[in-house]
Amino acid sequence: MALEQQDNQITERTKQSEKIGRTQDTLASQLELIAPDGSMYVSYYYIPQMNSVVEAQRVRKALIPFAAILVEHNIDLEVRHLTLYHHDDSIDEVTSVLQALNLGAELQQTMSHYEPLELANFKPPQSDESSNKQERVGFYLKAAQKFLYVVLEKCRQWIKALRSEKDK
Repeated sequence: MALEQQDNQITERTKQSEKIGRTQDTLASQLELIAPDGSMYVSYYYIPQMNSVVEAQRVRKALIPFAAILVEHNIDLEVRHLTLYHHDDSIDEVTSVLQALNLGAELQQTMSHYEPLELANFKPPQSDESSNKQERVGFYLKAAQKFLYVVLEKCRQWIKALRSEKDK
């Protein structure tokens, strides 16, 4: 058990460090994609039949040929929305490709999105160690609470049994 926990911690820390490195690389490459004036467009799609991870993956694959104009995308499966950040005002080709997937894709809105470069200089996310520590502390506090509840319940039963013997 202890070996598994140690292995899980090592794996988790490795994944976190890889994730931070990838995030920094991604942010740097995304900054290169933003126009010099810092402006871009954002398009919102509603895709009513996108209700599984497989269909979301199909949408992602359909977006690959448009990597030159797309800066970023976000898929929200719960509400079946796709958000695209892109350079060109016209997104008709992307819309036609998404409609060809037969998932009922509808372009809801395209609007100008201005993000100054100084705001786009993201700081790398803080490590999740503090949140992990808080989760662990919360877990241990709940375990201690359950333990104390059981102990107090046993004491209450024991006192009740002693009182009933004393009454006899």
